[in-house]
Amino acid sequence: MKNNSEHPASGALRKFFQEKGYYIVLFLCICAVGITGYLFVSNTVSEKNSLSEETMSIATEAIVPEPQTQQPSVPQPRPQAQQTPAEPQQTQSSPQPAPAAAPASIRVWPVSGPAQMPYSVDALRYNETMHDWRTHDGIDLEARAGAPVKASCAGTVTAVYDDDYLGTTVVISHTGGYTTQYSNLAVMPTVRAGDHVEAGDIIGSVGSTALLELGQTPHLHFAVACGQEPVDPADFIG
Repeated sequence: MKNNSEHPASGALRKFFQEKGYYIVLFLCICAVGITGYLFVSNTVSEKNSLSEETMSIATEAIVPEPQTQQPSVPQPRPQAQQTPAEPQQTQSSPQPAPAAAPASIRVWPVSGPAQMPYSVDALRYNETMHDWRTHDGIDLEARAGAPVKASCAGTVTAVYDDDYLGTTVVISHTGGYTTQYSNLAVMPTVRAGDHVEAGDIIGSVGSTALLELGQTPHLHFAVACGQEPVDPADFIG
């Protein structure tokens, strides 16, 4: 016999669960399976991501090398060439001064004969050819005709010509502004203008071409000048 004192609401609820209980349990089971699957998948994905990150970290550490300190290169000394005994090392010597120029050290008389007419610019001398008194800016050195005439000092021949009064003449210029003149030479001297001569070189021979001195015996008229001023040949030769 049924108890009629049961509350109607509780009966309806019980009837609902009796009719729909299966579906509710099924729904709850599905939800449980879904939640379980979700949690499983989430854990799997998380573990996979963690594993991937760890793998990438390990790979990165393996790929990227630690910076190494570069050691400076030390230059190696070059091997020195060995010198053979046959080739001794030469020592460097200081440059030697050039030898003194010939004009400053060597001056000679052009011929070896005695003075026939001395140098005289301050006093008058008698000229046997012209029969008058006049100055004499050179020295007449006695010598045989054809005797060789030498350059008294190193220099350059500046002129070779025939003078109206002193005959065939050679003029040589020297350092210091000096010039020497050789007159009464034989025709055709052995030098010409532009030639360089050293002291003692033959420049011609004694002749008789000086019209102003034909009254004298064979000789060489030798004169010296510094610029335009006559100089005593004896002072020049020294």
